[in-house]
Amino acid sequence: MATGYVECTPLCKSFKCDKQPPAMKIRQRAGKKEIWCTWIDEECDGPWCKFGKCLDRRMSDDGRCKPVTKKIETAAPLPRDIDYPDAIPKDIAKKLGRRE
Repeated sequence: MATGYVECTPLCKSFKCDKQPPAMKIRQRAGKKEIWCTWIDEECDGPWCKFGKCLDRRMSDDGRCKPVTKKIETAAPLPRDIDYPDAIPKDIAKKLGRRE
């Protein structure tokens, strides 16, 4: 098994019930959150349910999903030695309707 994988639970932001209409319902019981499946009227099985789906497509076959790591891409720095002309060339100024 690959490292970095954690057990997938229905409380994960990326977990979704694919049953239409969604049968997943969050309820409080004895001070803790419980994910309830209204379709089978039992506690949600999470990744073992045939309707359980990972939105990030990171879930493996054994019910574990790899956390998403965001990579920040940096843009190439702009060149600082660009010369900008102060006046518009006459042929372009004529097309724009300006007189010089």
